This record gives sequence, structure tokens and C-alpha cells, in this order.
Amino acid sequence: MIRMMTGALAAAMMLGATGTALAAPSTLQLIVGGEAYDGPPRFEVSFDGEVVGEAAVDVAIDTGTAGRFADAADKSPYVQSFSFAIPEALFAPGGEVRVRLVNEAYGGDGSNRDRNLFLAAVTVNGRAVTVSGLSTRGTSAAVENEQVGEFLVLRDGNIEGVSRAPAGGWPLPESIAELAPETAPVIASEARAAADAEAEVAPVEATPVPKAPAVVAAVELPTPRPAGIDAIETASLAPGVETMSPTSCTRDELYNVVGFNENSNDLTPRLEARLDQIIADIGAQKCRVLVTGYSSRQGAHATNALFAIERAQNVLGYLKANGLSYEKAIAAGAGATAQFGPTFSANRRVVITVTP
Repeated sequence: MIRMMTGALAAAMMLGATGTALAAPSTLQLIVGGEAYDGPPRFEVSFDGEVVGEAAVDVAIDTGTAGRFADAADKSPYVQSFSFAIPEALFAPGGEVRVRLVNEAYGGDGSNRDRNLFLAAVTVNGRAVTVSGLSTRGTSAAVENEQVGEFLVLRDGNIEGVSRAPAGGWPLPESIAELAPETAPVIASEARAAADAEAEVAPVEATPVPKAPAVVAAVELPTPRPAGIDAIETASLAPGVETMSPTSCTRDELYNVVGFNENSNDLTPRLEARLDQIIADIGAQKCRVLVTGYSSRQGAHATNALFAIERAQNVLGYLKANGLSYEKAIAAGAGATAQFGPTFSANRRVVITVTP
């Protein structure tokens, strides 16, 4: 009987029955690079106007001895991930995240010594906003965004890096989500051996929020494919819906793209061939497309987070450059995971969500 209630009502009834709040603190994570000069850059982070923490980028590149962050071919050694707790009483789905450098320093013209921050991503309760969704805001005037690759540059304490809540708001913390399982899609994948994970795209089952449960069926792509390339299987969440017009979106599907090499975000010819199949499968329909990148748990957390973001951005860039029709398209990184199977290769993937 409880399963038939909405997630929010079920959660409210359980909270009322226990008489206590069951929500855990929300988690705010940042991926930040830095330049050091007479010490590392320090920053403070606030949520919805309240400071929730302060930290230093201890791995920041030393501008006096190692050069500048922008000139580094491999920036991952100078990037860290940070985690902060958002108190339950402060959390709000529409809360704004701000990051500010608090110990600006500059060696003067010609010295090439500086202390700066480089913000790559903001994640709240697992929902990530990357540089395309970040902006800078001055304390007294509007400030144009400055980027170095996939990083937003924060050069002094008069400029804040800002992440507004994504469409639909930040997710609820995990304990509330467990009380309301019907409020979020569930993505599951059968664990496979490494060879299978790299050779095939695993079917994904999902339960869409606004629709009644539907039978999940495999869809065979009608388009021809290059020799040696396996057909992509998708989990169809709304079978049998008639097309309103050639560009109306009737698709509600998840595509798994597996096969990224270790320590790499490059699109191999095999990955590009799979993306070509996805573009052909979507056709002229203009849908909402969310590209979410993942990495395995092999290696450093900050490096994995960057790989996840960059894989998603590379995939989205390829889709756009090769004719994908869409109403709105977003790339996000979900960091390291083990949810897709026990092997590292199974978790180095991108999941493409296509909805009306």
C-alpha cells in the first residue's frame, strides 16, 4: 500500500511516524585547480548565502618554479576534489553555490608569480554542474567569464564562481531519496566481465518519473552499421508512442557507451561508430539530451572526476558536430563509480539520456 503512494507522501508519513527527521546532511563537492605563490590558494564555499567550509588547494602548481596552470599540458596533478556538508536546515533544492578566493597574492608585473583558483565542477548530492553552467560574479559589478580549458578562472577575492541550481533543483540527500524511491529514475546494469563490458553496450532499465511503469524492451536499430560494430541496445521507456511530427520527440531512452581506455577521455574509432549509431537512431527528433560521464575508482579521486567530466563533454561535442538534433543538450560528470559492474572497464562509460 505504501508503494502506491507518491514518494513525497510516503516520506512525510514515515517522518511523522518516527517523530524525528531522517534526512542526512547534503554533500557539496568541488573540483578545483590552483596556482600557488608563497603558499597555496585558499577558498571559501557558501550554499544559499551561508558559508559551509573553507579549504586550500595544496597540490596547486607553484608559479615560481613550475610555470602556470594554463600552460600545463596535463592539469590533473594540480587539481583536487573537496567535500563539504550542507546542514539539513540549510539545504534547499534551489540553493546557489558560490566559491571565492580568500588569499589573493600577486608577485607583480613580469614576475609570473600569482595565486589563482580554477573551478571545474560543482556537485550537490550527486548532481553535477560543469564549467558551461558556471559563471563569475563581481562584488560591485558584472564580470565576464574567463575560462582556461574546462575551468572557470577566479583571480581575486572580488570575484565569485557561481553555480545556480540545475533545472529541477538539487537532488534530495540520500536518506530522503531512499524514502521516496519513486521520485528519481533508477539506473541498473548487470555486472559483466571486462571483455563483455568493452565489447557490448549493456541494456539499462529505468523508471521514468512522470509516467506509469512500462515494459522495458530492447530496440534493434534499423540503420546499417560498420563492419565489426555491435548494435546498440536501448531501454525503451515509452514504446508505441506515435510521432506527432518529424521533429517532435517521442523518445525516452538511455544509451550506454562503453569502451573508454584507461586514463583517457579520447573517442576511439569504435566509440565514434557507436555515437554515429545513436545519432542515426534519434534521427531528426529534437529531444532533451543529458550526457553523463563516469570513471572507474582506479586512481586518484580528483583525476577520475576530471575524466568523467571530459568524457561527457567529448561525447556531447561529437554528437553536436555530427548532426545530432536536439532541443537542449547538457554534459555532466558523475565521477568515479562501481555501479555498472566489478571491473574498472565496465565503469569507464558515458550514459546518454534522451527525453521529450
